[in-house]
Amino acid sequence: MLTDLHLHTNYSDGKLSVTDTITIAKQRNIKMISITDHDSVGGIKEAIEFSRNLDMICISGLELSCRNDNVYISFPQDISVHILAYNLDYEKKELKEYLNQYHLERKQILLELIADLVNYGFDVKYEDISVIAGSQMRIQDIINHINSSFGSKEKKEKYIELANSYYKKIFEKDCTLGDAIKIIKHSGGIPVLAHAFFSYKDYDVIKNSEQEVQELISYLYDLGIEGIEVFYSKFNNDQTMYLLDIARRNNLLITAGSDFHGTPMRKNMIDYKIQELEYTNQKLVAINKYK
Repeated sequence: MLTDLHLHTNYSDGKLSVTDTITIAKQRNIKMISITDHDSVGGIKEAIEFSRNLDMICISGLELSCRNDNVYISFPQDISVHILAYNLDYEKKELKEYLNQYHLERKQILLELIADLVNYGFDVKYEDISVIAGSQMRIQDIINHINSSFGSKEKKEKYIELANSYYKKIFEKDCTLGDAIKIIKHSGGIPVLAHAFFSYKDYDVIKNSEQEVQELISYLYDLGIEGIEVFYSKFNNDQTMYLLDIARRNNLLITAGSDFHGTPMRKNMIDYKIQELEYTNQKLVAINKYK
């Protein structure tokens, strides 16, 4: 069964709607999917209902932005780690309260940044900022607006420097890895480490070493992680085999995801058969809350 358990829509930073995203998956003969929007469950109900009409299986999903608070491992503490959640109760009160508060606090920080830019002499309003994709504004969106507003490098440098200084404030709103796993499990979900070799600073990709990945997974294992995204669209064969070995040795679920965003750089889905996914697929189908 063709499976892609890592898809984004315009409920987070994807370019396309839920229905357009799932229609593409259907056209590629993908049978089982999960919409895993960043820190949002807004599109899950629509995804489940639309998938059902197309005779597809949709597993409720989410991708949480997290931070490593363990100073005793070599994994960096200033980049975002992403944890996927599968088969969670997306209507769970505690989950929705956490996500609502998270976005409220993020927006407040962005409003503070814009107020600071105004104080520095840049005439800009929150409504002026165009979001790269989807519905969640990021610091990079504000930087893009700064770049498009000034032709002179000297004029925009101070504003970009100010914008970049706010990344830490935004990042500190990400939940810790331990809290993320608790949130997912309290919502009845299965926590899975996303794209272990890649982390992020806003839109900047950070590549992780094998040692960093090993120590991160060991820490997550102690916290109760239940799976690893072993097959990922941007991994090379060595990275995939490295994660496959760890997953097998620790009896962790093996998942596959394209990280589809519907953008030119992220337009492919995982539309090929992967033998190693059969156990995970069978388990997710068996426990699926929304058949």
